[in-house]
Amino acid sequence: MILVTGGTGMVGGEILRLLSQAGITATALIRNPQRAPDLTGINWVHGDLAKPETLPAAFAGSDSVFLVSSIGLDTVELQHNAIEAARDARVQHIVKLSAFGASDHSRAPICLWHYQIEQEMKQSGVDWTILRPHHFMQNMLTQLDYITNDGAVYSPSGDGKIPYVDARDVAAVAAVTLTKDGQRGKTYVVTGSEALSYRQATEIISNTIGKKLRFVDETLDATRARGLSTGHRRKRARHRCLSASRRENGDDYQRCL
Repeated sequence: MILVTGGTGMVGGEILRLLSQAGITATALIRNPQRAPDLTGINWVHGDLAKPETLPAAFAGSDSVFLVSSIGLDTVELQHNAIEAARDARVQHIVKLSAFGASDHSRAPICLWHYQIEQEMKQSGVDWTILRPHHFMQNMLTQLDYITNDGAVYSPSGDGKIPYVDARDVAAVAAVTLTKDGQRGKTYVVTGSEALSYRQATEIISNTIGKKLRFVDETLDATRARGLSTGHRRKRARHRCLSASRRENGDDYQRCL
């Protein structure tokens, strides 16, 4: 039996839809059962990664687990609780949604958190697969208010190019790793088919919606200040992993969310 955490989220929810569509039964962890959508073959169970005491019953009987959680100062703790519950339930395989750039030398807190979780998972005795997706296309939706009100897209990325990936494609990769043999002990970097700069993405959006948009290449400090001034949670604005670098032989951009 497959257990999916984050079942109402962007990736987890799509995994469940794909499994249901394929006729594969699965269990989905949810904090509030009243929010559970009706999907054929999907059994929703109450559980909260922040409350370890709720996890043994939810993880019982599972062979594979898709692991994802909210991102914040408690990310490592939340996913630690899930790994512990999986090990205690004798789960055989964990598929973890990590982040592009996860490493022990990253200057980005979120990437460091993901790397720490990856290492704990590898040492847990449970088989594992790691997915490190690049920048989600859906993250561009955070620019919606600026596009509507300012006619602009803001980013400190310059002309660095990003292989945007659709979160639904990431879910499709996850569904394969959960259901097909030969995926254990592997790390997959998941990207889109074409690398685009924010400037190019802005032009594509502009042409698509028929509205003239400008790209604003701002500083990292301006990004943080804008996030706080527009009412974003301080925790998200402070700890979002966002870095840009311009190299003499080209532009390179990395973002982990």
